[in-house]
Amino acid sequence: MEVRYINNNNWQNFLLNQIEKYNIFSLFEQGDADYNYAMLSSENLKDTVLGKYRSIVPIKSFFFPSSEKILPFNKKKPQIIIGVKACELAHLRLLDAMFLGGEYKDPVYEEARKNTVLISADCSSAKDCCFCSIIEGAPYPTYGFDINLRPVKNGFVAEILTDAGKALVENNDSFFQSAVDDHLAETEKNRVNVNELVIKINKDFNFAKALDEAVKPPETDLWKEVAKECVECGGCRFACSTCYCFLIGEQKNFEKFRLWDACQFKGYARVAGGGNPRPSKPLRYRNLYSCKINYRRQNFGFYACTGCGRCIDVCPAEIDIRKVLTKLSETK
Repeated sequence: MEVRYINNNNWQNFLLNQIEKYNIFSLFEQGDADYNYAMLSSENLKDTVLGKYRSIVPIKSFFFPSSEKILPFNKKKPQIIIGVKACELAHLRLLDAMFLGGEYKDPVYEEARKNTVLISADCSSAKDCCFCSIIEGAPYPTYGFDINLRPVKNGFVAEILTDAGKALVENNDSFFQSAVDDHLAETEKNRVNVNELVIKINKDFNFAKALDEAVKPPETDLWKEVAKECVECGGCRFACSTCYCFLIGEQKNFEKFRLWDACQFKGYARVAGGGNPRPSKPLRYRNLYSCKINYRRQNFGFYACTGCGRCIDVCPAEIDIRKVLTKLSETK
């Protein structure tokens, strides 16, 4: 992996150079403590940030939107997404396995992935709902990016992982310098500090036993207890980047559209004739945790939860997956 350094001023010029060639989506502050993606332009360039932690919008929105036309579909302008965090790259690993890993590849998703450059960034802090470090993750990327930015004083250490990232740097070589040991030492210290912060935030949660269990979650009154609070809004599923359930609709001229769906909805598993294998909320909740923790790991080799905490953030009933998993561990 090649490592370079770019100062803040050159970073702005680097972005300005890409605006005509790419649709660039970068993080911007939203409210006092959140971030969201927006299209970058010369007018808002100075307002862009890398974000202390992940955005509100899940990364799947760029490759598997909430609503999209899939037949026919048009090729889009190449895009760069800036500020992607480690939990999001882990999300994409699962989406890639789902949409590209089988015998048949999804052409719409594949086209979006091929035309995207991912410029990720280390987290410099954590939200109270972040728990990547206790579920096989870390608050800094180690794979899945084209270029990763590690913030340092007055600039960034740029890790270049792929040919796409290398080409982008080489085409703008005048903006980059050689990284020095002081830069690297500073970023390593930052990584240790943020990782310790995430662990401290989650000191009261211990669900290792639930994660180690290789079968679906057992029958327990826990699912009735959790489901009782759930209002079935679907927010947790739509906010989660590893949820890929969808339905397909058709409009005039035989145009086909794909829409997000959610296994938490009562009608999701209903079949012709009205039969439903999961008619109750407790059954659907049990299936949800089976999918996230067991089925995906059995199929793909990794959990379908990366500790981003979005489901905790959006839940109006304040259901916390960390508490549920901890209780589940206690029942085993």
